[in-house]
Amino acid sequence: MSEERSFGLQWRQAVLYLVFGAGSSLAALTGYLIGRYFGLDPYTAVALGFFAGLLIGLVGSITGSLIARSVKLRLWEAGRLASCIARGDYHARLDVGADDEVGWLEEQLNHMAVQLESAVESLKGLAEQNRRLGEEAGRGAALEERMRLARDLHDTVNQQLFVLAMRIAALKKRLEQAGNDAAYLVPEMNNLEELARNAHSQIRELILQIRPVTLEKEGLGAALKDYVNSIAGNEGWEVKIEIDNSIRPGGLVEECLFRVAQEALNNISKHAAAKKVGVVMVLEDKNIKLSINDDGTGFDPGSTHRPTAVGLAGIRERITAVNGRVDIKSAPGQGTELTVLVPIEKEGMEDQ
Repeated sequence: MSEERSFGLQWRQAVLYLVFGAGSSLAALTGYLIGRYFGLDPYTAVALGFFAGLLIGLVGSITGSLIARSVKLRLWEAGRLASCIARGDYHARLDVGADDEVGWLEEQLNHMAVQLESAVESLKGLAEQNRRLGEEAGRGAALEERMRLARDLHDTVNQQLFVLAMRIAALKKRLEQAGNDAAYLVPEMNNLEELARNAHSQIRELILQIRPVTLEKEGLGAALKDYVNSIAGNEGWEVKIEIDNSIRPGGLVEECLFRVAQEALNNISKHAAAKKVGVVMVLEDKNIKLSINDDGTGFDPGSTHRPTAVGLAGIRERITAVNGRVDIKSAPGQGTELTVLVPIEKEGMEDQ
């Protein structure tokens, strides 16, 4: 709307007031003249003119009130649209009324809603694209960060704990040689030595889980063997390992398969009460096939209330991220077999 082409609301109101103001004065004058024409005394004629003018003024007031009410309702609708936009509802629109200032406001609000709706859709698309790019970048960054963290732990905390344990052992020997005066400190030193050795062992285990040195230096097959043998020794399992050491996919696939094996073996340790565990990793066509089985308690794969549900969900997410497939076979009392297939181009592997 522009003032040059629109008979705006302010001018309509001004004309309305002018018309009814002039009409009220004219009605008062007409009433007075009619009263005098019919022989009424001047006071009565003035009273007649006054009521005639008052009537026209009342009609003007009612008309102005109705116009103001319609403007108020339109402004309320404009406010409602603004509230909808503030809540994130960009689909709402106004019915544009007369070509006046309020009509211009209605047009602008509708135009703003259309632009915001388009902008939000564009932002959603960009956010989704950014999320996918962030996930891809995040996997690489997380892998690099785990490697750095493992190296830092090994170079600092792990070595310091080892030195601490050795120095406590040496101090304990000196206290034992000091005789009865220091004998009461020996049990306390024994406790400190035990704590230091336990902490050293736990840090080594943590380093192994974060980023095994064998995985970085010798590849996936060697790292899996080390991890399987380590956890089997702690749990007392009888293990059967069939791993092709020539399989070295590197990057995210290597990291993914190692973490899947970790999660599967940890599930067996926590929930299966198994005695025998088998781990197989071989090439099958253009896929890496990793299979982990146990003779434990098993479970119903269709049940939503199973203790391994969270771990299996994590496995599925990891394998899906590298375009792989997961198959789980289990039944109560009959053990479990987890098989994953991850596609890989042979020429992308290291020379064998």
